Amino acid sequence: MIIILQKGDYIMKKIISLSLLIIISLALFTGCKDTKTYNVLIKDNNSPYSNFEDNKAKGLEVDLLDAISKEENFTINYVKDSEKDDYISASSELINENGNYDSTDSYYQKGIIFTTRDDSNINSYEQLLHQKIGVIKDSYGEDFGNQIAPQYNLTVKEYSTEKEMYGDCKNNKIVGFFDDTLTVKSAIKNGEKFKTFENEEKTDSLSLMVNKGEEKEFVKAFNSGLKQIMSNGEYEKIVNKYK
Repeated sequence: MIIILQKGDYIMKKIISLSLLIIISLALFTGCKDTKTYNVLIKDNNSPYSNFEDNKAKGLEVDLLDAISKEENFTINYVKDSEKDDYISASSELINENGNYDSTDSYYQKGIIFTTRDDSNINSYEQLLHQKIGVIKDSYGEDFGNQIAPQYNLTVKEYSTEKEMYGDCKNNKIVGFFDDTLTVKSAIKNGEKFKTFENEEKTDSLSLMVNKGEEKEFVKAFNSGLKQIMSNGEYEKIVNKYK
């Protein structure tokens, strides 16, 4: 079993869930003799990282996996997470505390960024003094917001969903919020009237993890393909598409 994980810089004593879950099929051969097919359980409604549109998998992670598989001559069959009962839902990080997994090279460095309404005069943390901000529960944004709260005397409100948090921000119930950088920028591209601080706080690195000692061939191929798309410019092209 292969899992897309988000391994972070913060040491968090919590098992949170995943973005993508990949199950390695038993060497399914299609067409070309040496082409293997891997079934991928993908988290839906997780834009811009992964989602389904018209039954087609899309998103940053999907584009990167497709590019890597093309370089290494394997194929991927994407399956909605809702079609598997044992899928771990939502998206954040999983701490590999028990050492049961081997990891691929990191393929993306995530971050969080402070976001306000586009008509706000707030442009720095210093201007947040004594203000109320929003964070998503069990996220890096929550950790960082609580970390700086004493310094700026902040009130930190937790939310379960971006929809609720964004709504409170637009209705002036909070002055702004910490959220995943690409998620916020995707929302702005889609019409949300927000603006972000210039400085991004780096958080977790995305990587694939496999059951320890298993699927070494896949890990080797993934790492090789990742290096290839980083060197030939395809990686930068894909990532810039979502910035």
